[in-house]
Amino acid sequence: MSKSQIYFIIISFIIIIGLLSYHYLINIYEVTYSVYPANLFADYKSTAKIETIPLNALGFRALFRHSKTVFQITQGSQFVDVVHEDFRKGILILRSKGQAGKVVVSVKSVYSFLPSELIIYIYPDYALK
Repeated sequence: MSKSQIYFIIISFIIIIGLLSYHYLINIYEVTYSVYPANLFADYKSTAKIETIPLNALGFRALFRHSKTVFQITQGSQFVDVVHEDFRKGILILRSKGQAGKVVVSVKSVYSFLPSELIIYIYPDYALK
């Protein structure tokens, strides 16, 4: 084989590996939502973090990517304060206002077809009484 054929094979191999890694590791195929912790307590300092997780074709978090997300509290806004909202990275942090109840958050990502609703329950903190 000549030198030019070897260079052609190496360059073709690099291009194929680059395209495969983009489509399987970097490209976003699905979006899931994480709520941690799933429930809050009515104690004025309990916080919950809602995060948008873009998934690649292998089912893992897509490399170097974030999902722009719009958060809207549709029910129970009187029970929580918004501590931090990052539209570009898809992060929302809520803090309890000290009242028990149910909070419904509507979440719409750029990569999702329809909005999703996440429910966070705020339980009474009996340790305060």
